[in-house]
Parts: sequence; C-alpha cells; structure tokens
Amino acid sequence: MKTAKWILMVSMVILTLSFCTKKDEPGEEEQTGESKADITLTAGGEKYTIKGPCGWASAGGNRYIGANDGSNSLKTFSTFFNLQEPPKKTTTYTLVADSFDEDPAHITMNITEIKNGGMFEYSSTDNSGKLTLEVSGKKITVKLDGITLKPTTESSFYKSLNTGAFSQTGTLSGTLEFYVD
Repeated sequence: MKTAKWILMVSMVILTLSFCTKKDEPGEEEQTGESKADITLTAGGEKYTIKGPCGWASAGGNRYIGANDGSNSLKTFSTFFNLQEPPKKTTTYTLVADSFDEDPAHITMNITEIKNGGMFEYSSTDNSGKLTLEVSGKKITVKLDGITLKPTTESSFYKSLNTGAFSQTGTLSGTLEFYVD
C-alpha cells in the first residue's frame, strides 16, 4: 500500500509540475524572477543531476517543493511538508523517513525518475539531515548541500534502477530558488 501511495504522489508531482509556468500577462509588471533548480546527487563517485523549474505546489492534499528536469519531466525532486503554506520567515526542517509523520517541523524528500519500466529513487531517512528555507520577501532559496538520501533498491511495482554506484547512499548539493505570492 505504501508503494501505491508513493506512486500516486510521484504521478501527482509530475502532473502538477508539467503545468507550472511563469506568469507573464500583458500590462502586468513582473514582480518575481524565474524559478530554477540545480540539483546534484553524488553516489559512488557518479553524479545525477536535475536542472529545471521548481516551486511550491499542492496536489491531493500534499504540499511540497517540486522540481523537474527541463529536458525530462519524469525526472523529479520533491520535498513534502506538513504545512498549508510555505513559511513567511527563514525556517529549518528535519528530514525523516516516515511519509506519514505529521510533525510540521519534519519533512520527507525524494528524487525519482521513471523510465523503461523501472524507477530510479532516492528517499530521506531519519539521518538525512536538515533543510533550511531562506525567505527574503517573496523569494525562497533552498540549499541542499550535505543532505544524504538512501537509494531504493527493491520495489514491488517497478524494477529498481538503483544499481552500481547508485545503489549507495547519495549526497545532495545545489540550490532551488522560487517565488511565492
């Protein structure tokens, strides 16, 4: 059941992110910048990158920061929160493994890619570290340096693509920048 919920959440993230666009209506002055994610996961000496749009989103009752690769929308990054809105001031959260944890100070994080009938997946654990959202007006900056994620090497639904170097614990680096209303 947990795998089915995860697959549903990943599908919602991908669908939601595919509709994310920058507001740019005639006669409306742009007050925000372009959102951008530059994420690198390093495991066993190999690098896996996601570069593309990102932002705060909500799908199926889940609130999260999501990013997808600009050239492959099935390559995603997600951080799930127990909040209704993004924070209004700089706030630090603790990463955990339990996606059902309801503590507002706890978050879960995942990197996934579905391809060729298999899934590449990394998830947070109770030892992954902390994540700080730096808030400056409408701009939120997220620095990922030093966060560790665990690979999923067995799946009951998809064939695991976490093999070789990517069957080892990965360390994140990079940043996300986005704007909220």
